Amino acid sequence: MNTVKKFFALGIVMLAGVLAHAQKVSVSASQERINGKNCEGYSTLLTGSLEEVNTSLTKYLKTFGKVKSDGNQFQVLEAQVNLTKYVNPFFAVTKAKGGQVSVWMGATDESDSVKSIRSELEKLVYNFGVKFYKDKIQADIDESLRAQNAAEKQQQRLTLEGKNLASRQEMNAKEKIRLQKALADNKLDSIKFVVALARNKKSADSLAIATEQIKKMVETHKERQRKVN
Repeated sequence: MNTVKKFFALGIVMLAGVLAHAQKVSVSASQERINGKNCEGYSTLLTGSLEEVNTSLTKYLKTFGKVKSDGNQFQVLEAQVNLTKYVNPFFAVTKAKGGQVSVWMGATDESDSVKSIRSELEKLVYNFGVKFYKDKIQADIDESLRAQNAAEKQQQRLTLEGKNLASRQEMNAKEKIRLQKALADNKLDSIKFVVALARNKKSADSLAIATEQIKKMVETHKERQRKVN
């Protein structure tokens, strides 16, 4: 596949990906078992791999406190949410569900501030879902910009190459005209040489005959001279 076809195919794939993904984040109340206890919280389903969701979630949770993780379960210690500090931790759990990943956040009933943190956690789950999708779209934007930059550079290269080819074609056409004129001149010179050679041969033949006659005359005169007494 040449470069132009490759960029065209890439553009089709990117466009198809954009048209196929218009994500909307929905949050619902749900329970999750934490340390042997059922905990109330909120969850959302995100389209992506478990690995990329966990990576993104870890970075997100670290903005609220210290994060400890055990597989797909996260614990946020000394959390501070909207300027409110919480003594007890809150939790997050991720689970792969087909082509999606469930993200849950909740807290245990071990403190008086549990209701407060849970109301905040609903927003945290939603905000994380929005951030996750926006970050993925930003990655697509960055990739598209890189592809755009590469395509523009390739276009500039092809434009320059086109100008060089056009210049070389013009020089080639001029050289062809020069060579055709040189060939025509060469044919004329060839005719002149043929005529000149024929004339030269005729003159040389005539001179050879005259030279032979002169030699005979010289011998005749010498013979006459010998007979003088």
